Amino acid sequence: MLLDASRSLNPDSVFYKKELILYVWQVYLNDLGKGDVTTNIFVPRKRQIVEAEIIAKEGGLLTGIAEAEWFLKKLGIRITHHKKDGMKVLKGDVIMKLKGRADAILSAERTLLNLLQRMSGVATATSRLASKLPRSIKLLATRKTLWGDLDKRAVAIGGGGTHRLNLADAILIKENHIALTNNLEKSLKRVFKRAKKVRFIEIELENLKQVLEFTAICKKIRLPKKLVVMLDNFKPSDVRKAVLILREIDVLVEVSGGITEKNIKQYAIKGVSAVSSGAITNKAASLDFSLNLIP
Repeated sequence: MLLDASRSLNPDSVFYKKELILYVWQVYLNDLGKGDVTTNIFVPRKRQIVEAEIIAKEGGLLTGIAEAEWFLKKLGIRITHHKKDGMKVLKGDVIMKLKGRADAILSAERTLLNLLQRMSGVATATSRLASKLPRSIKLLATRKTLWGDLDKRAVAIGGGGTHRLNLADAILIKENHIALTNNLEKSLKRVFKRAKKVRFIEIELENLKQVLEFTAICKKIRLPKKLVVMLDNFKPSDVRKAVLILREIDVLVEVSGGITEKNIKQYAIKGVSAVSSGAITNKAASLDFSLNLIP
């Protein structure tokens, strides 16, 4: 789908490795500080090789395994068993078994659990919302994220899409951009002419008057193939009216703003291609996992 760049989000890509360094490795180094003084002082055999397991303390959609593999490999910790990304797990399931030096596992524990818990929580929330939409409508993440593209990959595993990966990925003309132009038609012409390499061009509209004005402009100028209209904070009844108006031009329609689990079904309207929700990333509850050494 035009609004989904999930294929870019995998640990083998140079782009995504930068995200792993930022949100996983740097977080680990910050947590480690000058060293794990508890382990270094208290544990007499901290260099011994031990085994550990991570157990799910609640059910959900497991995500973050690929990222965990990347992280643990850097620390010389071997994964001897694991479930796969996208698998449903139940309370009590062993999702991963590890083998490595005791000090390495103990110092990595919090970062590792935070990673798995956060990504699994986002994927679980996404799956729950996506199941309420027909296949013709894609649930999208927004840039309201705590962990950037790691959150977006979790959304993708949960059955959603990524939307923009960053500010350079696509054009999204929002209300503050529109407020800074004196001539919307002229500005749109410039964007349509110059923005050749972006993944898509999108404009945010906030009411039916703006929908009518935008449609009128588009009828007069040559439109790009990758054009999207975001209907922001529209009531379902106004979305239906807007969709009818926008049929006059060739655009995809995205609905955004205040979309939650309680009201998402109301926005499953014919003519809508995507629904975006910040709640799946900025309000998702982490799943509860624990790490225990195996005697």
